[in-house]
Amino acid sequence: DSNCTAQPLGKGPVPSPDNSYEFLHSKEIESIADQAPTPVNYTRSFQNLPASSSGEKYINYITLDSYDTESCAANCTAQEECHSINIYFERAPTVKVGEDCVDPPSTTIIKCAFWGSTVTEENATNKGHTEEAFVVAVAGSNGYYNSR
Repeated sequence: DSNCTAQPLGKGPVPSPDNSYEFLHSKEIESIADQAPTPVNYTRSFQNLPASSSGEKYINYITLDSYDTESCAANCTAQEECHSINIYFERAPTVKVGEDCVDPPSTTIIKCAFWGSTVTEENATNKGHTEEAFVVAVAGSNGYYNSR
């Protein structure tokens, strides 16, 4: 049962028209991921994938106001158990999806996930999921591991 409760809004670009196809093919998202600098003391393991990391030794994530690889990495370096980061755009609903709002407008959340293992292209397998008619998707996903 859903009452279409407002969800937190992200700071990433929302494509027009607002659908998962346009999100996954957004030139703006692609450009941001492709131009993102590799953080100091980190090595890039993958770039601009339509999936986020999954697997063992997931720690947690924070949301960012911009696609800031240096800030994401600094938050990882501050945690002793953190060895890798995965920064990406996630297409998310603006309200809680349910029978009264099956395909609400989207927001784009910029996530910075922390891992206690090395993120690789092979373990970047989380492409999102569908809630009712709303497609949660991932784009512009970059992975970096600490190389110090």
